[in-house]
Amino acid sequence: MAIDGQKERILIVAKDEDLREMLVDTLEQAGGYATVQSSTFEEALSEILLTDFDLIITEAELPDLSGMDLLAVVGGLRPGARVIVIDDDLSAKSAVAVFRLGAVDYLYKPLNLSFVLMQIERQLEIQRGEEIVPKIDDKPKKVPVTRDRAKRLDPRTRSAALRLSRNQFKNINSALNRLLGHVRAGFVGLVDSDGNMVSAAGTLDDFDLQLLTQALSIDHSAQRSLADILSETKFHSTYFEGNEMGVYIIEFGQPYTVTLAVICNTDVKPGMVWLYSKRTAAVVDEILKTIPQPRSLPKLN
Repeated sequence: MAIDGQKERILIVAKDEDLREMLVDTLEQAGGYATVQSSTFEEALSEILLTDFDLIITEAELPDLSGMDLLAVVGGLRPGARVIVIDDDLSAKSAVAVFRLGAVDYLYKPLNLSFVLMQIERQLEIQRGEEIVPKIDDKPKKVPVTRDRAKRLDPRTRSAALRLSRNQFKNINSALNRLLGHVRAGFVGLVDSDGNMVSAAGTLDDFDLQLLTQALSIDHSAQRSLADILSETKFHSTYFEGNEMGVYIIEFGQPYTVTLAVICNTDVKPGMVWLYSKRTAAVVDEILKTIPQPRSLPKLN
């Protein structure tokens, strides 16, 4: 989030180059904000993994996936970021879906730039208030801030999502998209041990992405113990079946603890899903191994 003396950061995601340039000019000149541009879902997700934005503005339709997909991923990866969706025209159905996925505003073309800037400043003002003023019914909680901060600062313990290069992220994203197509999955996601969505493909629709990332980041000690008994030391696999959907989960071991989740209809052949999921896990594992192992931080006297 913005710190005293620093500009608030805004990501603009749009296939329409004129719209991107128009928003950049308005936000930088009239609002004094720092902006970053992306034209596709893939580019935007890469930027979100590398930067903590205060606000994200995305078109509803993108060349590869959609603003809805991006909105769903932001909910799990950067829950503190506020998202505004811009549609080509007003759609009540789209508006309901956008707000259901957590957007703070839904705008449609043609845009009134004065109104857009006013809405952006309003959302950032609300965010500043939420950061400064605690809720009345909030009770003080003992949070190990120092320990958590030390964990994130120490390069040896930083999560996988924060250590990927753009090229590594692109290769992982390509592998997940291939898996999505091979098994006709609805959604494929890779989550690290801190609950960050490292990469994703497909859409979630009725699934709560934030809940999914939280569930996949917990310590599955019992599952790992059973895997050890079965001499499965590299990948630990689990399947949860519902009435219509099933979730295939593959946990990785060293060098990084990450989890691959594949959500499919129950009529998809499980054997095919496991086959392609294991192959994808092996590909992703090889990519993770290429992340340079960091040096230890020097000890302070």
